[in-house]
Amino acid sequence: MKKINKLFVMFSVFLCVILLPLSSYAFGNGTDEINYLSDNDKEKVEKFIEKQMDKGKIPGMSIVIVEGDQTVYQKGFGYSDIESKSPVTSNTLFEIGSNSKAFTALGILNLQDSGLLHIDDKVTKYIPWLKVTYQGEEASITIRDLLHHTSGIPFKTIDKIPVSNNNNAIEETVKTLINIELDSKPGDIFQYATINYDVLGLVIEKVTGASYEKYIEENVLKPMHLNNTYLFRETINNEDMAQGYKIGFLKPRLYDAPVYRGNKPAGYIISNAEDMAKWLKIQMGFYGNADINENIIKESQNPNRRIPPLEDGSSYAGGWFIHQIGGGEISHGGNNPNYSSSILFRPEEQVGIAVLSNINSEYVSVITKGVNEILQGREYNQDTKDLNQSVDTISILIICISSLIIITTLYFMFITVIQIVNKERRFSKRGNKDIVKVIFSFLFMLGLSYCIYLIPYILYGALSWGFVFVWLPSGIKIALYLVYICIWLVYIFFLITSFYKKKDDKPFLMLSILSIVSGFGNALIIITINMAINSSNSMKINLLVYFILGIILYVYGQKIMRTKLIKVTNGIVYSKRMEIVKNLLKGPYNKFEEIEKGRIESTLNNDTETISGIADIIIAGVTSAITLICCFIYLGYINIYALLLSIIVILLISSIYYFAGRYANKVGEEARDIQNIFFKFISDLIGGYKELSLNKKRKKDFEEDMEKSCDNYRVKRSQASFAFANMFVIGELLFTLAIGAVAFIFPFILKNLESTSMTSYVFILLYMTGPVHGILNTIPNAIEAKISFNRINDLLKQISHSSFKKSDEKQFDIEGNITLKLNEVEYEYHDNDENNFKVGPISYEFNSGEIVFITGGNGSGKSTLAKLITGLYVPSKGYITLNNNKISGDTLSENYSAVFSDFYLFNKLYGIDYKGKEEEIERYLRLLQLDTKVEIEDGDFNTTKLSTGQKKRLALLVTYLEDRPVYLFDEWAADQDPEFRLFFYDTLLPDLKQREKCVIAVTHDDRYFNLADKIIKMEMGKC
Repeated sequence: MKKINKLFVMFSVFLCVILLPLSSYAFGNGTDEINYLSDNDKEKVEKFIEKQMDKGKIPGMSIVIVEGDQTVYQKGFGYSDIESKSPVTSNTLFEIGSNSKAFTALGILNLQDSGLLHIDDKVTKYIPWLKVTYQGEEASITIRDLLHHTSGIPFKTIDKIPVSNNNNAIEETVKTLINIELDSKPGDIFQYATINYDVLGLVIEKVTGASYEKYIEENVLKPMHLNNTYLFRETINNEDMAQGYKIGFLKPRLYDAPVYRGNKPAGYIISNAEDMAKWLKIQMGFYGNADINENIIKESQNPNRRIPPLEDGSSYAGGWFIHQIGGGEISHGGNNPNYSSSILFRPEEQVGIAVLSNINSEYVSVITKGVNEILQGREYNQDTKDLNQSVDTISILIICISSLIIITTLYFMFITVIQIVNKERRFSKRGNKDIVKVIFSFLFMLGLSYCIYLIPYILYGALSWGFVFVWLPSGIKIALYLVYICIWLVYIFFLITSFYKKKDDKPFLMLSILSIVSGFGNALIIITINMAINSSNSMKINLLVYFILGIILYVYGQKIMRTKLIKVTNGIVYSKRMEIVKNLLKGPYNKFEEIEKGRIESTLNNDTETISGIADIIIAGVTSAITLICCFIYLGYINIYALLLSIIVILLISSIYYFAGRYANKVGEEARDIQNIFFKFISDLIGGYKELSLNKKRKKDFEEDMEKSCDNYRVKRSQASFAFANMFVIGELLFTLAIGAVAFIFPFILKNLESTSMTSYVFILLYMTGPVHGILNTIPNAIEAKISFNRINDLLKQISHSSFKKSDEKQFDIEGNITLKLNEVEYEYHDNDENNFKVGPISYEFNSGEIVFITGGNGSGKSTLAKLITGLYVPSKGYITLNNNKISGDTLSENYSAVFSDFYLFNKLYGIDYKGKEEEIERYLRLLQLDTKVEIEDGDFNTTKLSTGQKKRLALLVTYLEDRPVYLFDEWAADQDPEFRLFFYDTLLPDLKQREKCVIAVTHDDRYFNLADKIIKMEMGKC
């Protein structure tokens, strides 16, 4: 356990090193600041920017706001280089991502204006080898289709863009489209595909004979005097270029992205805030000294009305989204692996905003939109879900869970290997059925691994993990590798423990992992259903794979877990029962007598049966808990603030449920205590039935008492059941109120909560009612199991404390005659009153070959003395010796054969080597006249349904077969007819004496006292 603790500490330190420090970078830089905003607007804008930068973990950004032909606000925030603490200024350069498309569009439109091409020309006119198909037939794409993203080229083609810095990189990129199958007929549907503009870049090269970069620089950038906008990094002063970052382990980390020169027409132009100010002014019609045809600018902003608007009401133009908001709004975002930008302008109001950043973040777009709202006197409360931050958080969670499972599995695997080396685990031969199971399990693992491999392909439009590793946080790569290591390491551990078995093995690690897997599978089912509801038909088919995977993980995990857990729980029940039995058998007789009647039966029957059902309790509880955790994570992905509110509501529910549970627990304990009393009445009913049958009044009084006890148990049990039922109803009601709170209260608290998010929340919460009910049902059952466990452990504690300690005395064999001496022996009963009954002090000697009678009245102490000399009672004072050796009670008992007045006759000859004694047994049966009543086969009596006298004779037979040095008979002759009474005194006792046995008889038969060598008369505990 210490080793495990050390591993957890090391793991925690490792996480701390990774996650610290989480710094904030949102501060304003005064260098090159321009401000003509009102103090109020400036304060609101900067406060909003700093808040969003902090939320988005943005290292640095630059913003510019223009009104008409004036720059009214220009400022840098944060760092262009975190390590050197270089601040962002208005001259800091950034990759502008997809905002490069507007420059490429101007290049195409400029060629059209020069009469070198027309946007309705087919692309194959300029790139003849670019053949594509739609529904198996060759299709024609026009330049207009490329400009407006209606070419039908799939979005997934972004994954095919090669890493290259060659001069022919654009052509290399476009060649990846040869013979590609289009998603839609060209011109029919808008489908954003960044490679559309790479094709336009190649068209420019084919038409002009110059490189794309040279043409754009000479015909677009220079005429507009965009002197700080570049197409090659090599021409830039490194100090002016912002370092690119990517989120990783909750903070921005420097990232050197691959070079995609072939994607430059669509996303890799570099610029700064000053040039973006010029760019915005030109787009709004303020050309200044720019030498550019204004018709080309207007044409680039002309939306494509040939197809219906998009879901948000916008239409696409030449590198711009045109929104019908107010007097019109034009915008576009740009995202590269380690940079992002956002441009928005309102031509009618002549207001434009551009934001550039050195990290890929949705918050850059949020800042642009938020500043736009602030400038119009409105607040911006749009909910933001940054994919990179969400993926980073999920990656960290996966890394933590996977690492914990890997460390734990390696630890248990190491222990398992040691057990194999020490031969505590032995190889178990497997049959053909087991080999088939192993083969199927291996195939399932391959299938599971392939499903993980297909995650980006299925969920993100056929993208590859290579693309994901470039664009998403670095943690996802580590998470993926750890998941693969985790599942295969666990599988290997499963195989090892399957082939090498250990006796009484408790596979708690496997059960824990299976619980996680099953719960995850259950959550995966609802998550895929929720995603499928608002997805396209093609995506529904893709999600079906994970829906089936979720079912397999849940069902298969449940099956294996239930099988293993049932074995474990039944093993626990067995071990607990045997532990109780063994401790009872080891304990001294006087302590056994102190145990409350009915408690042993109640514990061995009811309590152990209760904990035998713990398998279902654990499975239901853990699976439900894991499902809820996964659902909560998904809810957090939808809206983190709504999740926090949900958690607060659920914590309140849990608190109320907890206090209701405490009362139910208390009442349940009281009910079990009353049950013990009822069991005592059952024992009295069975043991005293003949006495009850002889006396109607006694029977009636007993019936009334038993009825009262039964009624008390009924009332208390009902109270406990009502308490548990109330717990369930309260829990169900409170959870229903939680769903109501989401539907009716959350919209007032979270103004920015979208209706789709609300629908998803309610849908997921409704599904969660199943797992919640599972936990609500589990809690009462778990309380019942806890009560049973406590009662079992309390009994074990009581009998363990009273168990004999191992004696250090040397064991010795008795040969020949014995001498048993009592040396000032005393025994005192403790009944919590001042007048405790005491026997002794007694000093006496018993010898082989003599008969000793113990006599006395009722309550004189003769039975206590009999229990003392047989070792059943341990003397309070004094000691006993055997052949002058001081001896303990358990060793003393081994020398006795006894028949007590309240003897018990077992159905079997326990502890007797009966084989080879068949003739002796038959002789004794005839002697005792039991040969026609009882038969003994393989040590078992064929019946014990005999009269009391016959049972005593059968018990006498057992003592004969034990053949020990000392015989004790407690009122043996009391239940015998005169014939056998005479046989006992005149034949049996003298025979034992002649065989040199020490015979002790407790008796009242004074007519036979003359047969005794010694007589002990007990009176008030004295002799």
